[in-house]
Amino acid sequence: MIMKILNQLDKIRGAGLLIIVFAYTPGVFKESFWSDDYVALMDTQGLANHLLKDGRPTAAVLLSSSFSLIKDPANSWILRALALVTLLSIFLFITKQINGARHRDIGTISIAIAFCLPSFQMYIHWSTTWFYLLAVVAGLYAFHFWSSKLASKKILALVLLVLALTTYPPAALFFFAVIAITNLVNESKCYRFFVDAIQGIILLSISGMVSILVVFFTMEIANVSPNSRVAIVPLSGIPEKIIWLFSRPFVISLRPFMIDSPTVSMALFTSMPVLLILIFGLKQQSNKLGESFLYKSALVAALLLLSLAPIIVASDNQIEFRVIPGLTWGIAVLATYFLLVMISSWLNPLAVNLKLKRMPLLVATLVLAFVGIGSINAHYADLFSGPYQKKNTFLTARISSCFDSRSINNIVIIPPKLPFPTLQRLGVFSMSTDLASGWVPKPNVELLLRRIDTDVPVEYLATRPLDTKITETECVIDLEEFRELLTHIPPKE
Repeated sequence: MIMKILNQLDKIRGAGLLIIVFAYTPGVFKESFWSDDYVALMDTQGLANHLLKDGRPTAAVLLSSSFSLIKDPANSWILRALALVTLLSIFLFITKQINGARHRDIGTISIAIAFCLPSFQMYIHWSTTWFYLLAVVAGLYAFHFWSSKLASKKILALVLLVLALTTYPPAALFFFAVIAITNLVNESKCYRFFVDAIQGIILLSISGMVSILVVFFTMEIANVSPNSRVAIVPLSGIPEKIIWLFSRPFVISLRPFMIDSPTVSMALFTSMPVLLILIFGLKQQSNKLGESFLYKSALVAALLLLSLAPIIVASDNQIEFRVIPGLTWGIAVLATYFLLVMISSWLNPLAVNLKLKRMPLLVATLVLAFVGIGSINAHYADLFSGPYQKKNTFLTARISSCFDSRSINNIVIIPPKLPFPTLQRLGVFSMSTDLASGWVPKPNVELLLRRIDTDVPVEYLATRPLDTKITETECVIDLEEFRELLTHIPPKE
């Protein structure tokens, strides 16, 4: 089966697959755990119930079943490998839709490079989110089947999108971004954009209503109440929501591969190159097809905005890369595609050897691929691998020092005196350690105890006690010591 697939691939699609593989494989097969991963392993049912409260019953099922495959962080590569294989299949699905495009090769490479974004890194290197890519696949096939005239395929489309929406809505609506990209690369007329957008909206509307019913009945059966963050934005919150959309998701999407939290002036300055490329590329294609630049731009913007629908209607304005995959990927593909097409069009009229014409285009492609691959691996080291090794080295040392000297009946973990240091970055990338999340220290220590075949009660104190009394049979792990290791600056008394 694998050989059959490889034989059907052309060199460019094969190169695209290699870009994605080189970007993610080093992190997939290294041992690392992050944040919710600990709860998912040590309290699977508890996290599954939390997902039910978020209105994601399919995610609850997938989490429960998948984390039963692993017993230790050393086995988490299984889930991350499944995520990588799923991403590769998404790449093949999308690139198949542009087989007849005039700039098919450039479009294929642009799609691959754009998959090297922090949004998709969250879905692969974070074990708990591996199945979000299944929601992407379900959404893509849902729209594909919805375009059929057969009633059976339309019903299947509704089922698939309901499953996707009840897994992770931001990933489920990724297909709107794909509609925009495939139509642009195929140089479709505006009419095609409009028809596809309407079909997608109808599919979403019907599936959305069914999803709400499914979520409602699931919560009733499980006897749980929805979390506050799934509330709909009130009318009074719309102005704030609009400002937030422009200052957060839009700015982030115009700064591909970047995870820093910029000042306003720096955000505007670094967003300009991508914005100008988009305007120039859309203008050039509109003129070539004899269509309105504003009309085409509005259709593309609308489709990319539809991929943000879950966070547009939600009252919560917390920004995370994993909630904006359609927008970030769509703009990254367009910026890369238009840039490479421009380079190609500038070189074509030159009366030089064909190999010399292709050289600048090849160099630009390699640079962009290198940036994508390099950034993913650098981000992995900064967020997942490095912090994982540092905290486990610290916790293991403290546990060993306790058990080496005496018999221990229980372990108490106390929080630091001051918050853990943060980085000037966006979302979870700003965290120097996931021990800053109150739900991590206890299961983290329990996992380390399991590795040494030791079973003693572990307690995490939410607030730091004024006076820490240590008994002979008690082990105290003071996270203040770890905070000092991260900052190298002891707090003032």
